[in-house]
Amino acid sequence: MLAFGTAGTSFKGECTVQDAVEQWLHLGGRHIDTADDYGTQPDVGRALKASDVARKDIFITTKIPGPIGSKNATDKILNTALPQLGVDYIDLVLIHFPCQLPAMTGCGSQFKAERLDTFKALVQLRKAGKIRAVGVSNYDADEVDEIKQEFGEAPAVNQVQYHLASHDDTLLKHMNDVGTVLEAWASLGGPTVHGRKPTISLGDARLKAVAARYNMSTAQVVFRWETQKGVVPVTATCSKDHALGDMNAFAFKLSDADLSYLDALTPAEQTIV
Repeated sequence: MLAFGTAGTSFKGECTVQDAVEQWLHLGGRHIDTADDYGTQPDVGRALKASDVARKDIFITTKIPGPIGSKNATDKILNTALPQLGVDYIDLVLIHFPCQLPAMTGCGSQFKAERLDTFKALVQLRKAGKIRAVGVSNYDADEVDEIKQEFGEAPAVNQVQYHLASHDDTLLKHMNDVGTVLEAWASLGGPTVHGRKPTISLGDARLKAVAARYNMSTAQVVFRWETQKGVVPVTATCSKDHALGDMNAFAFKLSDADLSYLDALTPAEQTIV
């Protein structure tokens, strides 16, 4: 229920991806999230090799680029992801985007054939034991539904931007209805937020007031808000203290009133002078 992301921008040059992943595993974290587009699969692979945690106890998620078709998807897993990670199988593989870049989302029926052909390849790799689960990222409800209609199954996971200032709970409900787990990138509304939209900072007075009631940090409150809604957050940190705090975000439970309060928060308006 808590993944450690490895996009280089998350660390701001304060530590290496390899060191951050090694620390996460050493402290007890077990879910690692990477992607071909991040260029960090080799870093994760080195961290896995250096760790004394058994492979069977680690959950590895990676992503292949947007819809690239069956042949390219198979090649990305067999000849890039698996060798770079240094593993025999990957727990979860996501199709990173529903559109071919530069568009990230909202491409409608465009690239539908490529999306389905890419998903088909991942299903075949699952049957071959090379991956354990197949999912998507940045997909809307219609794009998830086209998969269920074609394959008789919904993606295991849909990883989307989801934080206090940007949470599509209509999409969340639909994912729950079809059996897809929603996962949150930019879960704290930090530097990976797409579109430079206003966010709710961890220093927001309203959020601090909620955190004070539970004697927890504001980050822990946000993670608990997400996990109580059934959303899996993706975090990233170089700090040992922050990593341990992230892992302890399951040690309390928010009241229904506070969940509703957090749902309704909007970014504080800037005073214009």
